[in-house]
This record gives sequence, C-alpha cells and structure tokens, in this order.
Amino acid sequence: MSNTVALLSKYPPLEGGIAAKTYWLAKGLASRGYKVHIITHATGAGRAYEIQDDNRHPTIEGNLWVHRPQYEMPWHIPEDQEQTLALLDLTIKVIREHGVQILDTGYLLPYGIIGHLAKLSTGVHHVMRHGGSDLEKFLKGGILGTVLKEAISKSDVVITDKWYRHTLESINPHIVCQPSYVPDGSAFKPNINREPRYRLAAIGKINYYWQHKGLHLVAEIMQKLKEKFECWIVGQGNGISDFQRSLGSQTVSSIDWRPFVPPWKMPDLLHQLDGVFIFESGLPHSTTSNLALEALCSGLGIITDRSDFIERYKDLMSINRDRVLVVSPSEPSSAAEAIVRWIQDQAYPRQPSRQLVTYGGYLSSNEAVYAGILAQHRP
Repeated sequence: MSNTVALLSKYPPLEGGIAAKTYWLAKGLASRGYKVHIITHATGAGRAYEIQDDNRHPTIEGNLWVHRPQYEMPWHIPEDQEQTLALLDLTIKVIREHGVQILDTGYLLPYGIIGHLAKLSTGVHHVMRHGGSDLEKFLKGGILGTVLKEAISKSDVVITDKWYRHTLESINPHIVCQPSYVPDGSAFKPNINREPRYRLAAIGKINYYWQHKGLHLVAEIMQKLKEKFECWIVGQGNGISDFQRSLGSQTVSSIDWRPFVPPWKMPDLLHQLDGVFIFESGLPHSTTSNLALEALCSGLGIITDRSDFIERYKDLMSINRDRVLVVSPSEPSSAAEAIVRWIQDQAYPRQPSRQLVTYGGYLSSNEAVYAGILAQHRP
C-alpha cells in the first residue's frame, strides 16, 4: 500500500512562501507515488492575500487531494471565525477517513499546534516544520510559548534549517536539518531568449511590513530606470495602499503593478524578466528566499542590497558571480546607472546557477524522514 501523507499548511490561492513550499513538496511527493492530502484554509480566508487566478492548479490524478472547511461558522464569539478549530476538525476527519500515516505541518502556529492535538486524538505521526516569522515572533518572543513547546516536544520529528537548529534541539532532540525550500530545476530552467528584455521586477507579498523588504527603496530605483526599463511590482496584500501612498503619484505611475501569481505560474513570470530585486538588509531575521533560488535556477540576475548575498546562499547554489549585483539603496541614481551597465554587460543566453541541493534530493530527504518514523513504529 502506498504511504499516505497529509500536509497541513498554507496553500494556494493564499499567497506567500509557505504556500509555495507546500505546493512544490506536495507535487513532488505525489509524483513519486505518495497519496498526498492537503488540508488548508477555506477559499476566501486570506482576503487581500488570496491570488485571483482562474486556472486551477495542475494535479497528479489519483495521488493529490485538497481539503478545505466547507461550512461557515455560526456566530458565536464576536470577531472570531474559529478558523483554527475548523482546521482541527477537518484534520482529524481526513486522518481517519483516508488512513493518513504522517501529518506534516507548516508554520508552528496554528498548524503545528493543530498537528499536536490531532496526534493526541488519532495517534497519527506528526512532522513539524516552521517558518522564520512564527519562530521569532511567538516561540522566541514568549507568546504562546507553553503550548508551542509542548507541541514541538511531542512531535515525532522537527524539520528545521541551519539558522534555527540550536533553538529547537533543546526542546526536541529529534531534529532533521534540511533546506526549507529547493526549487524544481526542471520547472525553472531558463527559456531560450537570447537578448535582454530590459524588464525588472520586485515580487512578493506586500503586508504592513513592506519597509522591511525595502520595497520603497526598490521603487525609488525603478523610478530612475523608467526611460530604459519596464519595472514591475508583482504582489498584493493589505499594505499595498499604504505603500503606494508613500511613493507619490509620479513614482506609482512609472511602475507596472501586477497581482501575484500561483506557484505553477512563477516559472513563466520569471522567463519574462532579466532580473529581480531582493533586498534583505531590513528583514528582522535570517531567511532563505524562495524567489532568490527560483530566479537563480532561471538564469536571472539578482539585484541585492547585501554584499554577503552569495555567501548566504552558497550551501544551496553555486552562484555565477556576474548574476548578482550589489547596490546601495541610499543612492538610487547610482544604483540605476549600475543596473543599466550590468544588464548590458551580461552574457546571453542565460545560464542557470548550479543547484548544490537538487529538488530530487530534497524530496528524497523528506521521504527518508517519513520512512524513518514508520520504520521506528512498525509492529
């Protein structure tokens, strides 16, 4: 019998890195014969962060299913839609009805806590993952620390990365350290265009913390490039209106504003570009950018504000140094001039940076986690 796994996490049409990671992991596992059940939020739960896309995502027929709460909660406690309880109820139901062996959860909150409760209720094996913001804001911040530590300590395995291994192994010794995301190199391989398109973009969720991503600094540089480049900002969220108001009408009008795209359309989006802006200096914690890895696989250039960008990603990619341009956001005119020279000097056709950890290897690492748990508990 095929192994049956449930992934409880954010998932498209919700925007964001965790949703994309869940999609690519589920797709890869299903293609390898796993019965994969996605458990996620009801459509409409994300509002400003929900991708408006008419095309349903590709599925692996017979191996991949998506489950969402199908009912509206009756009015009970004011301003509380009880989404977490709806997910818990659905998770227990899916585990029992489909013989789920492994429950793999995304963020610590709420998914990790739900996974812990589902394990207590059903006996399912629980694999816990985390992002960066959830661990920093909640576990390190002492918010809901009691229940989070309980959930972490009782999970079968905690999957983390090199940034947070030390924090978590003091709570649960059953740690597996692996990259939080590895792109499918075959999906993100460069297209065949041989000439620069003179098109750049910033891509990602636009929440209230858009300053941390340096989006205002990116926009200032884009405004200086408007005569020679198409400049896109691809993203959405509840911070976009505030962000646009901060720029002024002249800068806003010089930029092509586009809604976010689902993960399966990201390769096509990147094929339309020459480079992407990835400003990380303002981020409150260390992170691995999905976009950076996908862009490097696609042969795009990276415009960054971090002189140590290549060093930060060296464990995952053998990065061609001519594909990374470090600029000073405080000098937008100089940055714009450097970008023009850099794009003109780049050799075409594009050459992808070599993946040191492949998508296939990443899938095998996760399979090994599941197999180890099942072998340990085999009667």
